[in-house]
Amino acid sequence: MLAPALLPLVPTPATAQPARPRPPVTVGAAVVASPSPYAGVDEQPLTAVPFLNLELGRFYLRGLEAGYRLGERGPLSVAAVVQPRFQSYHGSDSPALAGMADRRRTAEGGLRARLRTGRFEAGLRAVGDLLGRHGGQEVTADVGVRLGGPDLTLSPSAGVTWQSADFVDYYYGVRDGEARPGRPAYTGEAATNRFVGASARLRLAKRWGVFALVRHTWLDDPITASPIVDSDTDSSGVLAVTFAFGV
Repeated sequence: MLAPALLPLVPTPATAQPARPRPPVTVGAAVVASPSPYAGVDEQPLTAVPFLNLELGRFYLRGLEAGYRLGERGPLSVAAVVQPRFQSYHGSDSPALAGMADRRRTAEGGLRARLRTGRFEAGLRAVGDLLGRHGGQEVTADVGVRLGGPDLTLSPSAGVTWQSADFVDYYYGVRDGEARPGRPAYTGEAATNRFVGASARLRLAKRWGVFALVRHTWLDDPITASPIVDSDTDSSGVLAVTFAFGV
């Protein structure tokens, strides 16, 4: 489990790092694009979401993630996190999904650890379903590097994501009552997906900026074997325009 492995590394208040200057508050609007891997779903509508970065003591909001910093020791930081999961579908989304019960969005929570050394960064995140939708867990490990300067920063990364059998079965499984000719019942198993990605931050002026993120994922066999999936990859992207206060 992630928590027992990381909690011994969290400093007590007596050994915690001195308080650092509070970063500026950043607000903006973002558009999220995530083409669907489900059969017959050719287009996925863009989702507009607010973009907000702020810190209040140990609490923070960073994009769509809310967190509470449990502690820092040197280059290592550990936080408890909560985030939304937008993955979902309706049985009416395509003929191939007709008769399937809707799979719903949810919220997930868990722990995130980051290790920074110079321009390099490694992360480990473990989250579980908080609303009882998929009832599963997801663990992601990634490494990345920051390139560029204060006006333009590029951050390529790569990693793997493990998704539990409950997670895969909820989003990609076919229940007995949902089986149809050409769509047999299918029970999902745990999957490990590989991904590469990159983010970019461009400062347009002292307060204005643009943030972009793209990710390409290779889906594991327990997902691609599902009769409701017709793609072996999954891609997503985020584009946001931001405005910073306090700079």
